[in-house]
Amino acid sequence: MSKQSSIVSGVSGIALSFGLLAASPAAYAQDTQDTEPQQQAEDEEFDDDDVIVVSGFRSSVANAVQEKRNLDFIAEVVSADDIAGLPDVSIAESLARLPGVTSQRTGGQASAINIRGLSQDLVSASLNGREQVATSGNRIIEFNQYPSELIRQAAVYKTPMASIIEGGVAGRVELETARPLDNKEDFTATFNIRALYNDRADQSPDVGEFGYRFSASIQGKLANDTLGYALGYAKLYQPNVATRFVQFDFPIPGNNGSPGDSDLDGNGTPDRRSFGYEGVQFGGREDRDGLIGVLQWEPTPEFRVMVDGYYSRLQSDVKRRGFRVFSTQSGDTIITDPTIVNNAVTGGTFTNQRGVNDFNFALGTTLVNQDEGRDDELYTFGGNIAWDVSDSFTAALDVSYSRGESFFTNAGINSAPFTRNADGDLVRQDSVPGLISTTFQTNRLDLPTISNISGNFTDTSEFLVDGQFLVPQRDVDDLFAVALDFDVDLNSSFFSSFEFGTRYATRDTQRTVTSLNLPNGFPGVPFQVPDELVTIAGFEGGFAANGFPDFAVFDIDGVYNLALGNDLGVNQPTDQSQPFTLEQSFGVAEDVWAGYAQLNFDGEAGTIGVRGNIGLRLVNTDQSSNFLSGGDVASDGANYWDVLPSANLILDLSPTDVLRISYTRQLSRPPLIDLGGAINATFGLDGVPAGGGGNPQLRPFRANQFDISYEHYFGNDGVFAAALFYKHLESFIIGGVVPDFNFVDAGVFIAPPAGDVTAPFQETGPLSAPVNGDGGYVWGLELNFTYSFDDLLPAPLDGFGVIMNYSFSQSELDFPDDRSGLDISLPLPGLSEHVFNPTLYYEKSGFGGRVGMRHRSSFVAPQIGISQFVVTNAPETVFDAQLSYEFSETSTLSGLKLLAQANNFTDEPTRSFFGTRDQTGTLQFFGRTFFLGATYSF
Repeated sequence: MSKQSSIVSGVSGIALSFGLLAASPAAYAQDTQDTEPQQQAEDEEFDDDDVIVVSGFRSSVANAVQEKRNLDFIAEVVSADDIAGLPDVSIAESLARLPGVTSQRTGGQASAINIRGLSQDLVSASLNGREQVATSGNRIIEFNQYPSELIRQAAVYKTPMASIIEGGVAGRVELETARPLDNKEDFTATFNIRALYNDRADQSPDVGEFGYRFSASIQGKLANDTLGYALGYAKLYQPNVATRFVQFDFPIPGNNGSPGDSDLDGNGTPDRRSFGYEGVQFGGREDRDGLIGVLQWEPTPEFRVMVDGYYSRLQSDVKRRGFRVFSTQSGDTIITDPTIVNNAVTGGTFTNQRGVNDFNFALGTTLVNQDEGRDDELYTFGGNIAWDVSDSFTAALDVSYSRGESFFTNAGINSAPFTRNADGDLVRQDSVPGLISTTFQTNRLDLPTISNISGNFTDTSEFLVDGQFLVPQRDVDDLFAVALDFDVDLNSSFFSSFEFGTRYATRDTQRTVTSLNLPNGFPGVPFQVPDELVTIAGFEGGFAANGFPDFAVFDIDGVYNLALGNDLGVNQPTDQSQPFTLEQSFGVAEDVWAGYAQLNFDGEAGTIGVRGNIGLRLVNTDQSSNFLSGGDVASDGANYWDVLPSANLILDLSPTDVLRISYTRQLSRPPLIDLGGAINATFGLDGVPAGGGGNPQLRPFRANQFDISYEHYFGNDGVFAAALFYKHLESFIIGGVVPDFNFVDAGVFIAPPAGDVTAPFQETGPLSAPVNGDGGYVWGLELNFTYSFDDLLPAPLDGFGVIMNYSFSQSELDFPDDRSGLDISLPLPGLSEHVFNPTLYYEKSGFGGRVGMRHRSSFVAPQIGISQFVVTNAPETVFDAQLSYEFSETSTLSGLKLLAQANNFTDEPTRSFFGTRDQTGTLQFFGRTFFLGATYSF
């Protein structure tokens, strides 16, 4: 087995557990096969006399380049020093700098990631080779749950092998924690502390602008280097802030209360109107704790044991404060002096004239006082044993358990402007024609101008409490897995080894949704909130200059206590089919068995080195979903097989040139919410049932993938790489209709119709639910250039280096639209055609500096308004920077590194629009975050 293939050969069950570690000298020491001539030539090209010893960021760049070079499949690598040194709060932001990888920002920071234009739903993740569950209540891995300080290495697998756990049409992210027996020293310790400041946080009434990061880790070896241990802890406390303008959905005329004849400019085409708009300050905190522990025992080179665990808890408390204007689209909202662009109303004066067109609702305003709390916990434990039974046969057993828990609460106070009628009774102002009006003009992707908005949002005698809501949701995701793997060394001049094995995994996911509603809202509503429970807040900068008003902020807990005392007096609504009640709860169970065989080869054809693998993975999935229906438990599911072939061919054309060719087939299992969404149904007068909800019979996303990649290496730390890929989406998931769903077999309660049934009752009928579609593709080009200028520039400029990544992607999904009967083609959500991530760095004589940029072009993504509509996110460019100084080994301060960082230092917003840029969606600013701190190692 050669050095190049050793990273993924051997026992697959623990090969991922040892992850990218197999490229280390310790792993190579187990390789007893004679070195091939091609490899000897490479070693001669880069012998010790040619090596320049570097450390810090340049060392991490060199490590990542060499890891990429040695892989027997296509992947991108971020090394340990790289992660620890970048100005990144989590692994997500480090990964987003890799070729073909993008992220979506939540709270101003990267969370979920996309790979090669495919969304986070199609990205899988493993930690130390073990599949990870999610705390999102779905399969989407939120990588901000993983502190960068506790991860030693990360890789994005773009092509799979048969020996790698299935899942991830987009790709798989492999995270690796510490390996103490590979540490050069008998004991090391690292401490890191950084203070942080967000320059927008002081605009929010609910958050301070300061926070901190702290981490500590130790690694040690005992008993003649046969026993190793590692412990690590990371803490993050930071403000979670944003200032946001949102314009809600633009419904088609005639829908959602919008008049069908609203042709305001007389051109013969009805004009779309937005549902309304809001200005909101988000303020809160994010508190994350991460803990790892690793124990390695190798009493002999032939017997290896590793036990490791990871724990993370992420708590956030975000308060929304601001104002909202709604029902601007209503037929009883009169528009004067409208601005109309592309048959959409982008501005004008809107006035409530309730009753004028008999729509019975019209323009209204409200204060926004809403608290969102989230408490996520993630546990991962595992152990594996590897035994070299002989010189040519290895067996391994890996057992793991992963659990994710999330508790989410959404609580708020409804408050609206009131006035007194002729009888002296309090009535809402939006029930009185002419009292509420607003004049505003959107400005494409810049802030709108609000020149008039009726009412005083700071006057609590006008804006009275008239309702409340409290919606808790709990998600639990459990995964147990056991894998048995074998590796046979073939002692052949070409075929290096044969791997085979099996894996069983059982997963159980439960979502519990409740709604704690008072029978008649708060007692005594409407009522005024006393002054001691009110503060006044507002907007600054461009928001204030453009007319965004000040507003009253309520102490929500105080209002609840005032209205209810210590006894909440809450109860479940009797009608469980209402939104946010138990009938929206569900459970999903999966039992997955997989078996595989993989043949690894490593030889030469003439002067060309030939290596790689060919394999087959068989997967059986047994899935089911249970949910409440009419007070009883209903259940449905499916069982299916997948055959996943893979072939990876690597040609070492010369000591500096590598060509990779790959064909693979991969799957991604359906989102849990699509499998488990509760089903509601009603009989029609013709006796045919119809309903909507999830689809427990969904099949996975499936894709066939072709890749070709060329790489040219410069010394030990430089590379130019160009890759082409094509994915044919054989199956994907989209909203549609299951025409003949058997509601009776699934145990679904079917509500009786309102009138007399004219035909016998049927068991089957249409179910509006996620369905499998076919016919789509994504293809792209990826370029990477990594180079240090130490051979080109004179001192002290020889410390400069550059990393540049660019990707171009295009996609299309073809599917029939059940509403229009037309065949529709759309790009994949989350795909940016252009992604550009350059980094310029300098490192010499202890001084270090980096400036990084992450740019992505526009992409389609859902925006949550009154309903969920597909909108386009505008291009965004985020800049980060870091300066550091590390004291030399001869200094009394050896081991100390001082650093300063700035994240998003241009305060780049996220911006979205509906259809065209004239129909503004969301404009959201997160502020700049600055870090100042030190790292000390010994």
